[in-house]
Amino acid sequence: MPDFYDPRSRLPSLQDQTRMPTPDFSTTPLGDESGVPAELANETVPYGIWICGPDGGVLYLSASYLDLVGMTFEECLGTGWASNIHPEERAAALAAWEHTVATGETWSRDYRILGSDGEYHTIASRGVPIRDVAGQVILWAGINLDITGRERLQGLVKEFRTLYAISRLIGEGDAGVEEVFRRTADLLPGGFQNPGRVSIRVVPGTAAPGGGRITVPIIAGRRTVGHLVVETDNPVRQQERDLVAAAAAMLGAAVGQAEANAATTASERQYRLLFDQMLDVGLLLEVIRGGSGEPAGFRVIQINRKAEEALGRRRDEVAGEDLVTAVPSVGPVTLDLCRGVARTGTPVHREVYSPDVDAYYELRAYRPEYDRLVVIINDITDRRRAEEKLRMQRSDLDNRVRELATLYAMTGIVERPGITLDAILQEVATVLPAGWLHPEDAVARITLDDREYLSAGFCETSWRQESPIIVHGRTAGRVEVCYLHEHPRADEGSFLTEERSLIDTVAERLGRTIERMRADEGLRRSEEKYRLLFEQMLESYTLYEVVRDNEGSPVDYRLLELNEKAADLFGRSREELVGRRLFDVFPAIREGAGALYGEVAETGVPVQRRLQEPGSGRWYELHIYQPQPGRLAVIGQDITEQKKAERALRESEERFRGIFEQAGAGIALIDPGGRITETNPAFVRMFGYDEDELHAMLFPDLIFSPDRENAGALPRESVQREMRYVTKDGRTIWGRLTTSLLHDPGERGFVIGMVEDITDWREMQNALRESEERFREIAQRSFDMIYTCYHDRGITYISPAVTRILGYTPEEMIGVQCSDYVLEESWPAWLEARARVARGEPVEGLLVELRRKDGTAAFVEMNESPIIENGEVVGVQVVGRDVSDRKRYEDLRLQAFYQIEQNIEQFAILADHIRLPLQVILGTADLIDDGGASEKIRRQVDRINSIVKQLDEGWVESRKIREFLRRNELV
Repeated sequence: MPDFYDPRSRLPSLQDQTRMPTPDFSTTPLGDESGVPAELANETVPYGIWICGPDGGVLYLSASYLDLVGMTFEECLGTGWASNIHPEERAAALAAWEHTVATGETWSRDYRILGSDGEYHTIASRGVPIRDVAGQVILWAGINLDITGRERLQGLVKEFRTLYAISRLIGEGDAGVEEVFRRTADLLPGGFQNPGRVSIRVVPGTAAPGGGRITVPIIAGRRTVGHLVVETDNPVRQQERDLVAAAAAMLGAAVGQAEANAATTASERQYRLLFDQMLDVGLLLEVIRGGSGEPAGFRVIQINRKAEEALGRRRDEVAGEDLVTAVPSVGPVTLDLCRGVARTGTPVHREVYSPDVDAYYELRAYRPEYDRLVVIINDITDRRRAEEKLRMQRSDLDNRVRELATLYAMTGIVERPGITLDAILQEVATVLPAGWLHPEDAVARITLDDREYLSAGFCETSWRQESPIIVHGRTAGRVEVCYLHEHPRADEGSFLTEERSLIDTVAERLGRTIERMRADEGLRRSEEKYRLLFEQMLESYTLYEVVRDNEGSPVDYRLLELNEKAADLFGRSREELVGRRLFDVFPAIREGAGALYGEVAETGVPVQRRLQEPGSGRWYELHIYQPQPGRLAVIGQDITEQKKAERALRESEERFRGIFEQAGAGIALIDPGGRITETNPAFVRMFGYDEDELHAMLFPDLIFSPDRENAGALPRESVQREMRYVTKDGRTIWGRLTTSLLHDPGERGFVIGMVEDITDWREMQNALRESEERFREIAQRSFDMIYTCYHDRGITYISPAVTRILGYTPEEMIGVQCSDYVLEESWPAWLEARARVARGEPVEGLLVELRRKDGTAAFVEMNESPIIENGEVVGVQVVGRDVSDRKRYEDLRLQAFYQIEQNIEQFAILADHIRLPLQVILGTADLIDDGGASEKIRRQVDRINSIVKQLDEGWVESRKIREFLRRNELV
């Protein structure tokens, strides 16, 4: 036997754990001393007993009740027990039961149920709550009685009285578990038809005892803690079996609740200590409810130690105060959350921001009881700020990773073997948007020498970032990244500082790559041409092997290789010369050439000599050097023409001086320190200073002061810059500065600067930009729908009027084709207009029916103009106006016109049909002897004839009007 049933165990008695309050039957006379109402006793007839948990969920239903309703126990769980209540009464019965469970009042309600026989039965349902010492309901017990015209069975009243007595024993007795079991066994026979012939005992333990007419397990939770065993020699009725089962269920619930309450008491002490010692602010609140039961406010019952520290007040000072008074920092959001929990009982766990103190709190609230609320508050301001800082760091790190990934991808593209320059630029443009903060909205374009390489969906916008591609000191193209939509402002418009560094790095690498690939291409071509060049070069080239004597001194030179020019100079073919010694072939030159060649062969120092042949007067330059040990190379060049060129160069320098003086652009020679050393007249005229004043100035002194810092040091390579300058009279002009390093050995570090006045050009550019902005503003505010659509990209721009006309936002229409929205009835006209646009012809007055976003149709009148690029039609510009109302009015006008026309035709037919009967009536009047009646009929006939004549005249007049309207195309 488990310790729970050991008489020596120290478990608290059921008196400490449960109590059964006596129901208030002050308005109903008691049937007897058992406390069962006489009214209930008079009403009761079958069926049967029920027990529910504290939450109202079904724990037990008697078999007789289940037979009555034709349902299984599982079908009755939750609110399933109410599924067969009459539809007119079901909602009210469920609401009444929920109210009873919430308030703990006695249950009493009559309703109709659909029985297994297909008929509705009137049920009198009665029940009472069983409570513990704390006043909490631990279960409900009651009976459902069928009062539909059946004989009243006093036996069921006896069963209810027995159950009521057991519930009072459980709720109010001071005995332990064993005593409750024993007294229950004494009370149960009273519910049988022949109590004297019934013997009942309670057998503790999990094993089922043998014997007995009725054996019912006592289950506490999921454990079997005992059995009720009934011995009798009388036949056992179903109601009596239900009575025993109900008593066992009540004992099991009481034992389970006793165990739970014992554990709860210990856990409550632990939780109270935990509540007081927890690191978060804790508040126990009383829910103050209004007349409707809605939460109206909160009163502080208890606070923990952390709350005392946060509020700076003791808990006894705060207890009893309104929540807002006790905690002034509580805001409307927190109060709304607390009201929601108090109303629904659903716990919340939410982060709340308090703007008054600029702090973040983690709020947890739950409702342990109907009128109690526990609120736990944790100040997470430092954590949130740390998280925000971490988020920013992660965002920065993600940006760096994207940038590095972009550069890594670019490196992989550039270093791919065999890839062409066009492929490099296209693939870099494709991967470039991934390096920006909003890659899904970014597009890229790379331009090089008037060629464009675009990423998918590229569209030039005002949210743009670009960097020039410099190739050999010249701006050969640019890298652009655009956002298709506006984004929050950052360091540089919508872009980050790091993105500026990235795009500059990409442009710089592309510049170096272009230089390298062009150099590699040049080298490859030069290698291909080297042999041809070697063969066809104007200089003679001879390669010798140095032949030395035993002492290691050079004595001769064997010819290894020579070109055609050298062979011509020697007057022999290469085949005759290769492999032979020089002095064997030309012994006469041994003395002069031997000393000169020997000097280079011994020292390795190249020698260059210019010699003039006295006979012909031609000049030759010999360059003798040692390409590798044991080899000697001699290059001979006829420099007669060069000598002439030097003389011409001197003459050219004199001409250059004239050009310098007469150039229209300002030119200045600037020393390494930035001082102006020489200027041409145009430079003097541009700035208004004389030459002496300019020679005393530094070049940066001429730059407009706001642009001076950005200008930096004067570039030493060839670049172009546009900046503002200040003249002597204080005017500000725009100039394009082109600088290049002076390649003159005598003037190292000098820079030539050429300044071109572009003030008028810049003003023209600004005016053009303002004009474009005004046009876009007009398009944005236009009442008509304006859009641009390309064959390959769909709609690239559409004005906001599309929302009013078709219901779509401009963003939804970008990238789609307008033809997707043309209805089938308008296809012929649409295709004809497309054909005209394809031929480069404009289209005016095209009326098409377009599908709106809500599925309706809109009539739109369009004027279309083709977009032509490089002689081909690539798209169309359209202005469309909603004419749906006008079209509808025209249809109604035509419909009314034709309806009137039909009515007039009917009137004409009617007039013809009236005339014949009138003639008959008139003839009949002539035959009547009564002269007065005959005259009266004639007057009426004449009256009708006049009306018919008016109809004829109206028909003739209306026909003239119809013909006039048709002639003038008014219908």
